[in-house]
Amino acid sequence: MACVRIILTLIACVACSAICMAEKGDLKTIMPAEGKLIEDIVYKTSRQGNQCLDIYIPNINATGKLPVVVYIHGGSWMHGSKDEPTKSVWARAMLTDLLKNGYAVVSINYRLVNDSITVIYPEPLADCKDAVKWVKANAEKYKLDANRVAVMGSSAGAHLALMTAYSPDGIAMGDAVLRNYDSKVKCVVDIYGPTDLSNILQSRLPSAAVSFASLLMKKSVFKMRSTLLWSFTGESAFHPIRRTRECLLYSPMTYVRDAVPTIVFHGTKDMIVPYKHTTRLENAMRKNNKEIEVHPVEGENHGFRTMNVKVAQEISAQLINFLKINL
Repeated sequence: MACVRIILTLIACVACSAICMAEKGDLKTIMPAEGKLIEDIVYKTSRQGNQCLDIYIPNINATGKLPVVVYIHGGSWMHGSKDEPTKSVWARAMLTDLLKNGYAVVSINYRLVNDSITVIYPEPLADCKDAVKWVKANAEKYKLDANRVAVMGSSAGAHLALMTAYSPDGIAMGDAVLRNYDSKVKCVVDIYGPTDLSNILQSRLPSAAVSFASLLMKKSVFKMRSTLLWSFTGESAFHPIRRTRECLLYSPMTYVRDAVPTIVFHGTKDMIVPYKHTTRLENAMRKNNKEIEVHPVEGENHGFRTMNVKVAQEISAQLINFLKINL
């Protein structure tokens, strides 16, 4: 059974990367008429280069400062880009409704894990937290409300959004220039995000099971798992106890006691991040008397790739209602 689990998990990881790459090539970037776009603003410089963000500003005549939703893209922590909000039916519906209702959207790039292991955790998390800090530091310049910031993400981006919202800043110390600010947010939007890395990466598998499964799968599949495990934990495939401890350090489930109000959208047929990730998060949140609103999306797999406009508009309306209450 252990070998079956690792095979299914690794197939899912590869499929997730394929979905991300297919979306990048297949979908036309569309800028909603409800807003204007300020592109490629450098929010920090790291040893790997500049990290940039885009700001979508609503066209409505706002008399005060704009509440902000910081968007973190998905892509298995290894792929993707900040233009994701314009690249699918559901994402465009949400972006359009956010702008219509007067929310500024800040979509960010962050350092991506790679086969050379030049990016390791918590560097991507530090980038996400620094993006929130940058919003607060530059709120006056862009007429943003530093006291009304939410964070939102899909898939791997949802994992990072949850970690940004729940975990203390000390876990991922970022740019010294931004350390006078914090990454605290009012609420978080989780779109089919993994909540337990030890589960999604099968960190508890003993070395014998890993070795046996390696005989049955392509080398590229195991290379991806190895890359992610090394990036998250710094441990090889043969140290399950230490590896699992590090996975839990970067799992949102670990930090639910400090959680902010959370809304989740997750497909009931998700084969990449199983729906049980949301069930476990919901149970833990309720046990700790934390606010969580869960919307199962019936019949949808990872990425909501078969979602029609009607359903996209429905979940977008649920998002706006949540933000009106919590942001």
